[in-house]
Amino acid sequence: MRQLGRELQAKGLKLRPVCFLSDEWLSPGDQAAIGIPFFLTHPRLKALENRMMFEVEGSGAAWCMKLLRHEAGHAFDHAYRLSRDDEWKEVFGSPRTKYQPYYYEMDLESRDFVTNVPDQYAQAHPVEDFAETFAVWLNPASAWREQYAGRPALKKIRYVDRLMRDVKTRPLPLRKPVIGPEARALQSTLLSYYERKLRLCSPGRSLRRRRGR
Repeated sequence: MRQLGRELQAKGLKLRPVCFLSDEWLSPGDQAAIGIPFFLTHPRLKALENRMMFEVEGSGAAWCMKLLRHEAGHAFDHAYRLSRDDEWKEVFGSPRTKYQPYYYEMDLESRDFVTNVPDQYAQAHPVEDFAETFAVWLNPASAWREQYAGRPALKKIRYVDRLMRDVKTRPLPLRKPVIGPEARALQSTLLSYYERKLRLCSPGRSLRRRRGR
């Protein structure tokens, strides 16, 4: 979280999304907030998550930062209503596009999207495309101008670069984020939590988590 704050400061952005422990990675709808999975807080919980789901999403500093940057993109969209802008829609598509966060088609040959988190997640939906593009733009080590030179995805990053130069001149939103669901307020047991997660998985496919909607 401190690293995310330093990266936002380096870009001249004043907004600091509120972070809280949740049951998954997410940015609650229309809130400048980031939910971080509770299982990252303790080695035993991480071990259980790995045993049940065969991965620990966000484990390790590099992966965690990719997800934090991604969710920060959603938080900025929520705070400043970015996806309501006509130019945003021209670049990324309609935010009202049908959204199936767990299953979506991937074009592995496409050069229209950036790569940040696994599974070509930018292709899942226009709002995820924006969040992934924001994450690449924010990452101080991405060298995006060189990495995406000659690719259509570069147009999206340049748009985010222009958009954020405008955003940093705007006043901070006055709305106080309403966060939730907080892990400390959840009533379910670990058993019911994993039963629900496993129901979302189909044989032979990994779970694609819902981020930011």
